[in-house]
Amino acid sequence: MKLTHKLCSAALLAAVGVSVALPGITKADDTTAKGDMDIQFTRNTEDDTNTSRPTFSDSDIQSGTVTRPLKPAVFGIQDVTPLSFGENAVVTDGNDRVFWAKNYEEKDGIMANNVAIKDVRSTLNHNYTLTAQITKPMTTTVTEGAESVERKLNGATLTYRNIARKTNVAEEIALPESAVASQMEVKESAPATIVNNNGENKDQGQGQTYIHFGKLTATGEEASDKSVKLTVGKEQSIFEGDYKGEVTWVLTAAK
Repeated sequence: MKLTHKLCSAALLAAVGVSVALPGITKADDTTAKGDMDIQFTRNTEDDTNTSRPTFSDSDIQSGTVTRPLKPAVFGIQDVTPLSFGENAVVTDGNDRVFWAKNYEEKDGIMANNVAIKDVRSTLNHNYTLTAQITKPMTTTVTEGAESVERKLNGATLTYRNIARKTNVAEEIALPESAVASQMEVKESAPATIVNNNGENKDQGQGQTYIHFGKLTATGEEASDKSVKLTVGKEQSIFEGDYKGEVTWVLTAAK
């Protein structure tokens, strides 16, 4: 009966305009706020003209001052060192002939043979491949009397060994080491894939990268002057003379 009386009294007071405070009904303070922020990025136009060569704290690739310039690039091949196998005596002993490329040398610097590539595109996909192919076999001109004949070392192959990479960006976005073949034979017949950067993480592959063959600091089989091999078959005639050839490297972006 007491409970019924109290409820009736509250209803009566409300009816005559007297406010009644009910427990549990309060207005909450606004204690959360959000502030905007923004930043803008534009393309680095220095990439259009920058020919500076990245350097590293170690001397695996280069030592001293190497002045050989790089080509400016946003995505492309910036340099390929020429392969010089030096002067060798003609030997015909029934075996394949093997010759090793020397390190690239200048007056004040020396460098392991390498291919320099760059990818600083603003893109969601940094996948790409790098291939090599002999597009002009070693060729010389043999002159006997009034006759001049071009002779080629047809079927000769290049073997790139101890292939590795150095990069100037953080590992999280760099070309993965796993994307680089450790050894590859390059022929005339078809391109050989040296770099296959088609992993699931499409952010990887950025920055400037040296694909180098051996190390200046290594000795024996891992040395840079024992990392690019020219093999001439025993069935090929070799003439006295200055042979010239060509290797074509192609960097192809994934579609």
